[in-house]
Amino acid sequence: HNVIPIALWHTASTGIEMWLSSICLGASKVAVMLTSEEAPDYLRALSDQMVVAQSIMTGLGYAGKHFHLIQSSTELPGLDAALQAISSMTCSVPSNVARFGIGLEKRATLEMALEHLIERAPLMKEVSKPQASAIALPAVGSPLGAINVNKERCTMCLSCVSSCPAGALKDNSELLQLQFIEKNCVQCGLCEQTCPENAINLVPQLLLTPERKEARALNTAKMFHCTRCAKPFGTEMAITNMFTKLAGHSMFQGAAAERLKMCMDCRVIDLHSADNEIKIS
Repeated sequence: HNVIPIALWHTASTGIEMWLSSICLGASKVAVMLTSEEAPDYLRALSDQMVVAQSIMTGLGYAGKHFHLIQSSTELPGLDAALQAISSMTCSVPSNVARFGIGLEKRATLEMALEHLIERAPLMKEVSKPQASAIALPAVGSPLGAINVNKERCTMCLSCVSSCPAGALKDNSELLQLQFIEKNCVQCGLCEQTCPENAINLVPQLLLTPERKEARALNTAKMFHCTRCAKPFGTEMAITNMFTKLAGHSMFQGAAAERLKMCMDCRVIDLHSADNEIKIS
């Protein structure tokens, strides 16, 4: 069958980075043989990852089914039949064999495999329209993708930047701007869960253009200036949201409400200089 067997400590020790790298290094198909002892969570994870890996290959225009899970058998005829069935399937692969090595850092290995597959993909010869520059991936199990930011809700509090463990989200030292590097995003969802305004949702995909490696702006906000001293102290969206949410509160009426539009220093000054405020000496 032209099969190269590789022993594993555990079937779940392999993943999308090794499977795609195997295709880049000359394999036409990858089969993971299950032991019938895997916990259900491991089986689900393997199945989800294979769906993602196959979606990438299919989306790039490579024909056939490249990835398979097969049940182990104590009888060789059963295993032989499974391998025969897989071997009979025709699959297209990259025209050139890759020269990179599979490293210990899984993300780096995955990136090298993706670069090789994208560069030689049948689809890349046809990519001419913006809508064809990204491959949609399954919502479950994808370690690749972007995020969508609702600009009407985002207050630019940058909580998402602080929560991102992969460095995919960052601020801009020169502008009040939220930036995103898609190559770094692992689709963990921490930004989505952290956002206090529910302004973020995940977009599992594989971007095929060079912009995938570049920082791009997801949102840019305008600064709000203190109504007393004109000092910038927040974003227009954040102050507007705060003012709107507290508009009906009995403690934030009249002058008290207007202090929401002041910086911290001016709020204190205005409070102590107002004639209608009770002062304790």
